[in-house]
Amino acid sequence: MMLASAGLYILRNQLRNLLNLTDTIEDLPVNNDQNSTENLLKAINTIKEQTPIAIRNFSSQYGSNGSDSYVVSNVCSNPEIYPLYGDSTHALVFRTYGPWWINLPSYQETKNFTRWENHFTSRDFIDIEFRDFVYECYSLNIYETYNPGTLEVVYVGKEDHYGNIIWHRIWSFPQPFSIVLSNSEEIIIENGLQSTNDLFPDHIKTDSSVLQTLNLNAYTRHTCPPAARLPRIVKISLKDKISFPTRLIRLEFDHSTVSYYSEIDTVILSGKILPTDSVLNESNEQREPSLTTIIDEQNKESNSSMDLSKLPFDILFIICSYLDLRSLIRLSSTCQTLHNQCLHPLQFQSLNLQPYWNGITNFTIENFFLRHCTRTRYISLAWSKSLQCSSFNQLLNVCSNGLVQLNLACCQYLNGLYIKIIVNCCPNIEILNLENCISLNNLDFIPLKYLDRVRSLNVYRTKIDYRTLLPFIDNNKKNLEHINLGSCQKLSDTIGIIRLLFSRCTNLRSVDLWRTYGLTQNGFFSLVGSHFDTGEEKRRILNLSRDEQEELAILYSSVNMPIGINSLINMKYLREIDLGWTDPPSGFIRSFVQQVGHSLIKLFLTACRRVNNEDIMAVSEHCLQLRQLDLLGSSIIIESTVECVLKRCLYLEFLDLSFCDKISNETVSIWMCQYKNCFKRSYSPRMNDDIYTEFD
Repeated sequence: MMLASAGLYILRNQLRNLLNLTDTIEDLPVNNDQNSTENLLKAINTIKEQTPIAIRNFSSQYGSNGSDSYVVSNVCSNPEIYPLYGDSTHALVFRTYGPWWINLPSYQETKNFTRWENHFTSRDFIDIEFRDFVYECYSLNIYETYNPGTLEVVYVGKEDHYGNIIWHRIWSFPQPFSIVLSNSEEIIIENGLQSTNDLFPDHIKTDSSVLQTLNLNAYTRHTCPPAARLPRIVKISLKDKISFPTRLIRLEFDHSTVSYYSEIDTVILSGKILPTDSVLNESNEQREPSLTTIIDEQNKESNSSMDLSKLPFDILFIICSYLDLRSLIRLSSTCQTLHNQCLHPLQFQSLNLQPYWNGITNFTIENFFLRHCTRTRYISLAWSKSLQCSSFNQLLNVCSNGLVQLNLACCQYLNGLYIKIIVNCCPNIEILNLENCISLNNLDFIPLKYLDRVRSLNVYRTKIDYRTLLPFIDNNKKNLEHINLGSCQKLSDTIGIIRLLFSRCTNLRSVDLWRTYGLTQNGFFSLVGSHFDTGEEKRRILNLSRDEQEELAILYSSVNMPIGINSLINMKYLREIDLGWTDPPSGFIRSFVQQVGHSLIKLFLTACRRVNNEDIMAVSEHCLQLRQLDLLGSSIIIESTVECVLKRCLYLEFLDLSFCDKISNETVSIWMCQYKNCFKRSYSPRMNDDIYTEFD
């Protein structure tokens, strides 16, 4: 009995350690070999500053694949923007910002993970690789050149000879850090929640418009120092925090805390370099808890005077449901009653493992979650690393028919076998997120066409194409409500996919077509019942390869593809559409909103440079429920047209007028006072000679 109890303790302890993202790192085992130590010391050079050489993984980016603008790889260079401040195409920019997208129905639809994980606030990440191993790390410098203050967590990676990486958290907000301003002044931040008044008491005027903006922005908890229009270097001290050589850094961000896109120029790692051909002899011993520790723990349980176990089952269940997963597992170790309560399958009905991406392994899946996920309906494995196909298969088999939501965002271990497992094990899946799973090729997605109950599909920045999407849309036409095809640049038959989507999916609520490739002027007009050239449509098909033409002919026949759409009047539930960077022709938006504008609450026309004043006038007349409008880069639109939108769209809460050449800053300032909407206005990088101007 004692051996069984000891085994159970060890298993629980291992799981707790895996899920516990601690702030400290274990010391490296001591190597008593004097010669190897001397050789190692000789190999260490002087202090060196390194810029990244590669990006291992990331969650999203504003720029498109193959571009140099607004992409994550822009940090792989020396500082190019700093000390300028402003919007630059040479910076790293993530896909989203602010709270606006979080409040939309398309996001709320996926928010089924009810267990409170208050320690996890990250929404984006980037895994960075440097050239040389750093043996003694001194600092990490993040060059923030636009809307600073979103950094949440810093990890360092410990890599073995087989390429396996264990990530260790070394810093998280609001732990101490420092800010280096463009005049080289360094400010030590003891607590990231300090106010601007505390940091710059001699430079603040309480009636400053900028200060008022900072204080009134309820969504920005990073209001310091100074989260205004100032470039800065966030300096994280790494001295005595890392006890092993590393060349891998992971940064996590929460961009919902800033009011516009946050941009990073570069990231510099400073420390003593260890040549990459040097070898460290590391011990692989597993440190198991001693029998004394187990007995002491058991004695603590038996001597406890807690009365929680005497509460009724339903009351205890509710109490446990308020705990995060880490605390729930810790509590399960206290006594048998709480063990049964905390690990009841109903506690795992909604299981968000994304906050524990660093601890979700084949071991934890096979030795813990398989036992407790028999009632799981919603599960997120987003950001997880290297789950074997067998473990993944076992987990989904346990969940089986009951699973309705599966989040696999940024899981780069996926291949076609995993997709087949999803289809075979989870026929009732309704919400599926495969965003940024770039390891999947276009053919890997094909089994998805057999699903027939999907309400929400997110395949942002994947290689999915018409072979999957055409039959998938046809099979799910009665259920499909939300679809994200953003940055899908391998669709091949983009027009056909969208035409089928608009003509068949009458329950459609949101469509994200951000940076989709292959939308032509003729194709746009074929979507809204306008006159279009059928000859050009035939030529479009003929430009495809012979194999693609034959496949399309078969698919078009099987789904009864319409040549054009006479009317969109059946799309009466559409509330959100993102056409950013697709550049629809003049007149398309006018026809579109005349048919579906009555229900729209979000319309993004980012960099749609052919949208004209008549289009926006139609928006003001037909989109009276509109809450979010993005007109960035619309150089044709004039002020009177925008004012019509402000006067008529009374629910408008967000309006981006960045780089709208015919709308002056003075007019925007007047509108901000008059209409109280949230206006966005970007500008190119500029130099500010007096860094305190913002506070005068």
